[in-house]
Amino acid sequence: MDRLVREYGTMVLKQAFFYLKDKQKAEDVCQEVFLRIYKKQPKLPDERSERAYLLRVTINLCKDVLKSAWSRRVLPMAEGFDAPSSDPGPETELIASEERVRIYDAVLELPPIYKDVILLFYYHDLPAGEVARVLRIPEVTVRTRLMRARNRLAAALEGKKA
Repeated sequence: MDRLVREYGTMVLKQAFFYLKDKQKAEDVCQEVFLRIYKKQPKLPDERSERAYLLRVTINLCKDVLKSAWSRRVLPMAEGFDAPSSDPGPETELIASEERVRIYDAVLELPPIYKDVILLFYYHDLPAGEVARVLRIPEVTVRTRLMRARNRLAAALEGKKA
């Protein structure tokens, strides 16, 4: 269990944050994911299966949180929670940070079916076949959604420049 938390804790927390846009809710979901893993003790054949299983559980719990009556009635406070970055220099960091925020905002505005494939494919570096397994959809559907999501992101980012 300790190994799972060390290896995948950050990944689960970031995935939950992308979905929920709230650090505390993301931390709660992260804790719940590992509690469920501890209680069920699933037999997974390899690391890819572990990663896919953890992402699937995380996504499902996030969807449950978003469907809850509490989430529909309470608005989250804005917080600056971003992935750690290297230190290339203040100017480069500022430019990269602004670009990251633009892309992050554009991804968050995507419909959930597109947001899922973008996050899993690009952020978690899963191949299309693995994304299909995690989301339980055909691989060709993953590729179609990726193409449509890229088009929507490109249009959204072009619109934000003007």
